[in-house]
Amino acid sequence: MASIFRNGVHQPADGRQQRQALSWIIILTTAATLTACGGSEPQPALAPPRPSVQLGQLDVDGLARTYRVFAPTSLEAGSRHPLVLVLGGVGNSAENMASATEFDRAASVGNFVVAYPEGIDLTWNAGFCCARGTTSGVDDVRFLSRLIDELVAEYGADPARVFATGVSAGAMMAYRLGCEMPGRIAGVGSVAGAMILDQCQPEEAVPVIEIHGTADPLVPYEGGLVRPEGVATQPAPSSREVVERWAALNGCPVGPEEENQGRVSTLRWTECPNGAAVELVTVEGGGHTWFAEGLGPANGAVDATNLIWNFFDSVGGGA
Repeated sequence: MASIFRNGVHQPADGRQQRQALSWIIILTTAATLTACGGSEPQPALAPPRPSVQLGQLDVDGLARTYRVFAPTSLEAGSRHPLVLVLGGVGNSAENMASATEFDRAASVGNFVVAYPEGIDLTWNAGFCCARGTTSGVDDVRFLSRLIDELVAEYGADPARVFATGVSAGAMMAYRLGCEMPGRIAGVGSVAGAMILDQCQPEEAVPVIEIHGTADPLVPYEGGLVRPEGVATQPAPSSREVVERWAALNGCPVGPEEENQGRVSTLRWTECPNGAAVELVTVEGGGHTWFAEGLGPANGAVDATNLIWNFFDSVGGGA
């Protein structure tokens, strides 16, 4: 991200957040015109392969909506692959999210397409938070629905395996997609997020994983006032309340399984109908951040990208 969340303060991303930018190397190959022997007509030049990284734009309700896409060159033509939408927090651009999360790397390993949409003014209309997104009247659900259509058509993404993940306000927007687009969103991954919608009654079950630190000062783990832009909003539910709500919506049995490993504890509802699992990953002492290696004992205790993709893969994301 242009800024990473640490101790409640947006700070410039360091070398780890800009880790190697491995997906930014765009290889362009110019094909030579082939000339046959014996004076026959030259064959048409071969089109260069499409770059792995592309920037796109959609006009939605008169607004230019931008996004970044990474499609591994290893994707087999004609086959369907999962699509993951990665949504940034307040102030986070598409390129910042790509660098901070390294979802391009995960896509190369897992054989899926990853897109990084940008919100207007780099925020989202996700519910009662966050101020700029809420008051803008921007229809982000419509934009993201249109984007899914575009990427299914352009990249052959599988419309049955579209997942949404994000951090902070982006995580809140991912929850909104799960509530309002359950037939199109096959799973939600939230990092340092909360469910801030008054109404959520999806007609289909939606698998959900929430990763949250107990020391998050902006979106409190135990619930309370949300302060992603320095201005408190109405209270949000606790992380436990959010996942319990999804477990109930998905028809999961009462009582999760618990696993503890160092600073990290995980609650899992795994006997849910239609494989709609629900998980809460709690990082003791973790702050408001996209969790990744190199961020210290607490914030580096888990790799959020790997956890989220493995969860999506387990509920139907495999190629």
